[in-house]
Amino acid sequence: MHPSPTLRALACAALAAALAPTAHAASPVENYALAISWEPAFCLTVSGKPECASETPTRQDAHAFSLHGLWPQSGSYCGATAAQKANDQAGKWSLLPAVVLQAATEAALQVAEPGTQSYLERHEWIEHGTCSGLSQQNFFAPTLAMLAGINASNLGATVAANVGGHVTLAQLQAAAALDYGTYAKTDIEYLCISSGGKSYLEEVRFHMRLPSPLPTTVQSSYMAKPVNPASASQLCKSGTSLYVRAVAN
Repeated sequence: MHPSPTLRALACAALAAALAPTAHAASPVENYALAISWEPAFCLTVSGKPECASETPTRQDAHAFSLHGLWPQSGSYCGATAAQKANDQAGKWSLLPAVVLQAATEAALQVAEPGTQSYLERHEWIEHGTCSGLSQQNFFAPTLAMLAGINASNLGATVAANVGGHVTLAQLQAAAALDYGTYAKTDIEYLCISSGGKSYLEEVRFHMRLPSPLPTTVQSSYMAKPVNPASASQLCKSGTSLYVRAVAN
């Protein structure tokens, strides 16, 4: 007995669906880099950016790490159009699609990521977040929670206690080891910039293998070797003073 035309149509549709390319989906475990910035140091070289021009000593980013971004290491610009990619790479971030979040998450992002004043969240989503396989809400909300945990950690407290002063790389690594285990020394990178003969701590990158959905805390079990490590010229040097820049009054 031959199948009816209707059954044949259904079978063909099912086969076509099975063979069609699928959207990028998060793996059960994905390599990520969580980049957090010391905003006053970042603003040394880009003082004209809106978030830098509006800096004050009382704003949160003057005494705590800010969010740069969470970067899946498996790819970039997943599903982005050619126009979106071109605008992003040209720095025309205001032309990118808006990031839509729940009101509480949006409010928290405005505080934790001062770069939203330059539409940084749109850039981060188009280049990186689109490759997470997650919704914007389920991408940004856990990331903000992880940042809050780091700011409350021994590492965060060590940096915050030395605003206007300096620390050493060894101090930072020792503080991080208390929070994130012995592998923190190799799996967390500290990036510095030079200005006026001084080396300023500018960014910290946590390299991790994270489950899906994203966790809300950073655990020692997540630590992983960098897939895309920073260049040697970006890394803070051991044996030197690393200045924790304060915002000028």
